[in-house]
Amino acid sequence: MTAILTIVAPVFFLIACGYAAAKSGLIGREGAKGLNDFVLYFCVPPLLFRTMQSVEMSVSATGVWGAYYTAAGMIWLIVALGAKRVQGLGDAGGSATAFASTFGNLGMMGLSIAYLSFGEEGLIIAALIIAVHAASHWFVGTLWAELSNAEHGINIAATTGGVLVSLAKNPVVLALAAGALWNAGGWTMPAIGSRIIDLGGDAAIPTGLFALGLAVAAYPLRGAAAGVATIMILKMAVFPLIAWALAYFVFHLPPRETALVTLFAALPTGMNPYLFAVKFNASVAAVSGAIALGIMLSILTIPFVLWLVGA
Repeated sequence: MTAILTIVAPVFFLIACGYAAAKSGLIGREGAKGLNDFVLYFCVPPLLFRTMQSVEMSVSATGVWGAYYTAAGMIWLIVALGAKRVQGLGDAGGSATAFASTFGNLGMMGLSIAYLSFGEEGLIIAALIIAVHAASHWFVGTLWAELSNAEHGINIAATTGGVLVSLAKNPVVLALAAGALWNAGGWTMPAIGSRIIDLGGDAAIPTGLFALGLAVAAYPLRGAAAGVATIMILKMAVFPLIAWALAYFVFHLPPRETALVTLFAALPTGMNPYLFAVKFNASVAAVSGAIALGIMLSILTIPFVLWLVGA
């Protein structure tokens, strides 16, 4: 347990620092947005590029994707069958609820914990999941929301094209692809290039966690208690349990991959579901409350999950 606390204590300390900076007014909304963009465009990409271009690819992408996204699909099915029975969750067919129940905070919290727990091999597994994380959720969620509002019509080709364009412009996806290409080519990075990449990559984890704390301060706990509780149970209990069972019993992943798939499934809800909920005016209160409460509760749940999976 001491080893686990050594991993998670610095993570939540930096998140708490960011949260305090936002709540005290030391850093305003514009500053928070600027820092978040800095992390997304100038820190996370070099970190992932460095990992992909230097580490031997020994991870089964099929198994990792299969366990994680099959579990996510099962949660979406549960939501489709039951969202209308819980007040505040049935808007847009429950698409925002499903989004929030399976979209974890992988980009900041997930990368940090994966790296601190398993080193660069952990980052490889994180990168595999992150590569299609946002795109898959936005694509399926948008189709679901538009189908539930049939009077507005639906253009599958346009939606698919939009997702593909988004992927092509995503700095994380571009960094992963460039790093994998560099790795496959067997090229050597010049010393100056390596130093530049190291400066950005080394800043990703501490800056990202601080930025996460700033962001959490913008998502208040408000209303829709039943909806918040439902999303929390699905996201931080049911989803990781299904993901672990699939990873262990169905896809027979090695212990490290099984542990990380389970951990990523157990992470609190990320920020994209809120943007989705606002766009479709669906379950906004429940989703925003789940984001804020999830980060708070993860102080307890993440160490517990790490202990369960033997990290």
